[in-house]
Amino acid sequence: MDKKAKDILFKTYWTSAGWISDANRKTDIADFEYAKEKGLMFDPLTISKSELFTRLQGIVQTISLKKITDAFLSSLTNKRLDWRSGLGSYSNAKRLLTETNVDDYYYGFGTNEDLNILNFERIKWGGVRHDNGLYNWLDLTLLNNENVTPPTEQDIQIMQLILDVIRNSANGETPSKLRDRLKEVFKTSKDERHVIMEILGCADILKPLSHDRKEPGKHDWTFVLHWRGEDKYNKENIRKYFGEYGIH
Repeated sequence: MDKKAKDILFKTYWTSAGWISDANRKTDIADFEYAKEKGLMFDPLTISKSELFTRLQGIVQTISLKKITDAFLSSLTNKRLDWRSGLGSYSNAKRLLTETNVDDYYYGFGTNEDLNILNFERIKWGGVRHDNGLYNWLDLTLLNNENVTPPTEQDIQIMQLILDVIRNSANGETPSKLRDRLKEVFKTSKDERHVIMEILGCADILKPLSHDRKEPGKHDWTFVLHWRGEDKYNKENIRKYFGEYGIH
């Protein structure tokens, strides 16, 4: 990833104090063209639902499941959070392509859509809009252009340790409690642990077995909101994505 282009993208949306307001988001034309040439920034996109649906179909059929899996595992040590994101996007894109009665809101099509903020979130946090079809398409398209390295033994070990922590969850344990406990084996920031849990939830690995559970008064969970410790993790989907590496 080109460092200068990444810096241009990040400085458009973020400072040490947090988000830059919409009114103050400005990018020098020459800088924008440089970042666009390097594939990190894009012109506004106007796209219809049918066009987005077709693009989602195309990328899901094109990108290999192994690339999705290898990118996710490799990200555990190389810190390419954008590589990690693809697992969630792949799973959600398949849902949008197969489920009926999905609200148009979750596709994300429209006029002059800002792909740059999506790519910023993708690189900085590993994505925060995995339930959005436009994000899924962008995420998978960019990942498909990457030369993904095979996961190392350390990557595989970390993933297994993450699953071991989940397996040892107590009945009634909340997502927030699990997020805290994961720091025992995944020594990263709270935000990074939060997003990786959401990606695993999006991929139906951290899959709630019931949605009839009380929600906390204040939270920022999406896919794992109703997960509790007794749900553990979905072994079938672990085999689907990670069985090749002996992860169970």
